[in-house]
Amino acid sequence: MSHVQNVTTDHVVIYEFAWPLLVALFEVDLYRIALELVAHALLTVVAVVVVRKSLGMDDSRSGQHAVYSTVGLIFCAGEALLVCHSWWLKDLTSRRRLVLLHMVLGMAGLWLGLIGIFLKSLAKSRAKERDRHFASKHGACGLLGFLLVAGSLVTGLALVHLSHLVLHLVHRLTGFCGFVCLCCCQWFALNLGFARREWSSGQIKWLKIITLGATVAVTGYEFLCLAKDIVHLLPRSWFTGIGLKMKDLSDLVVE
Repeated sequence: MSHVQNVTTDHVVIYEFAWPLLVALFEVDLYRIALELVAHALLTVVAVVVVRKSLGMDDSRSGQHAVYSTVGLIFCAGEALLVCHSWWLKDLTSRRRLVLLHMVLGMAGLWLGLIGIFLKSLAKSRAKERDRHFASKHGACGLLGFLLVAGSLVTGLALVHLSHLVLHLVHRLTGFCGFVCLCCCQWFALNLGFARREWSSGQIKWLKIITLGATVAVTGYEFLCLAKDIVHLLPRSWFTGIGLKMKDLSDLVVE
């Protein structure tokens, strides 16, 4: 409860009144929870919409490319970033199992993405358009994102046997940047003839908004987790020097 304490006639200290819910609204963890829930939902919407449309296409090869690439390189790759630091899964299972799920999603995403790229490359090679495809923004972002995710997988497997801070940072940054490139690839795909044939302009607009929202939610969540981990690695003397102190491993409180 709020109260006013008169220390002297010239010095009045006012203690701020706040309900517990209002205090919780300004806690970082609440925003992390909201970001994770929104990210899960938007990733699922993107995957379901693309899969439902692609499975009914007459052009089976382009449809398969869209299904494998979206499910693997957008849904699985995005979920791999989310589950590793999930706020609710950590209460349901052990940290070891979360890491294992993270690895399985990463490998499944890379494998499905490889199938999707192979199918599209095969179709383009038969039509003698392979160079044109990979020279496009969609193809270039997709290929770069795939290579970055592959690099993240390699460094992740190395971390199983060798724990090193720099290697861990490279693993997370390559996965982060790879997912951003893959989301850009998905965005550019919505500008191609494939999307214009299958969806109306209004539907494409909403798909772009959902794709952008999924990108911001997933990368925002991963950025918060990464920033929190980096802050915990900094010397505590840095914070005391600017008037901050560590209450515990998760909170910074202004003195």
